[in-house]
Amino acid sequence: MHCPITQKVVGSAAIAACWLMLAACLTSPAVAGAWPREKGTGFVSAATNVAGDAWQGPYSIYSTTYLEYGIGHDLTLGLDIGHGVSGNAKKILFLRRPLAELSPGHLVAGELGFGRIAGENVLRPGLSYGHGLTLKNGKTGWISVETVSEHRLASGRIDIKADVTFGLNQGQRFKSILQLQTGISHGDPAFARLAPSLVMRVGDAGHLELGLTAGIIGDDHLGLKLGFWRDF
Repeated sequence: MHCPITQKVVGSAAIAACWLMLAACLTSPAVAGAWPREKGTGFVSAATNVAGDAWQGPYSIYSTTYLEYGIGHDLTLGLDIGHGVSGNAKKILFLRRPLAELSPGHLVAGELGFGRIAGENVLRPGLSYGHGLTLKNGKTGWISVETVSEHRLASGRIDIKADVTFGLNQGQRFKSILQLQTGISHGDPAFARLAPSLVMRVGDAGHLELGLTAGIIGDDHLGLKLGFWRDF
């Protein structure tokens, strides 16, 4: 879900501060990958992303496709096609399973993926956390944290990403989402960007998503995202 970016050198303290600020926002008051899909049910999304150094361009345009399907025994099979942390093209097949419920409603899941990034075979382990929310005003939502590390088997290169998502159901038809995307690509400095979006339900199982991305650390790109979700 990341486009190629031109990164600036930043310290780890700046990344840590960014995480702490977002955490403070989330503790006040798509769906999250930690929850397994029921057997025989699935989820698919496709999106087109346009990003550039400024609104007037030049732009990079790329597409992503994501699929999950429940195969039983709390196992979810998935396919992730798009761009890795480095910005190179990826195709990853993965299997996810819940590992533990830390307390009621707080779920941790692990996954293992295998595929290719930039023509190299890749092993991609991951860990995710999900928690459903009910606010005092009656609105419902969720918080998720999803982390993966991309291990390229031939070169030994390792790239890491972690995304924190806060989603809120705005009535029956709309969802608002705020995501913090962070990562470290081998040989490059860390980056962080904010990605807010609005999702509108279309029909019984479809959703349209319109979102923005804005680099805040190690990334000066601005972007626009148009996507479609569907449960089946």
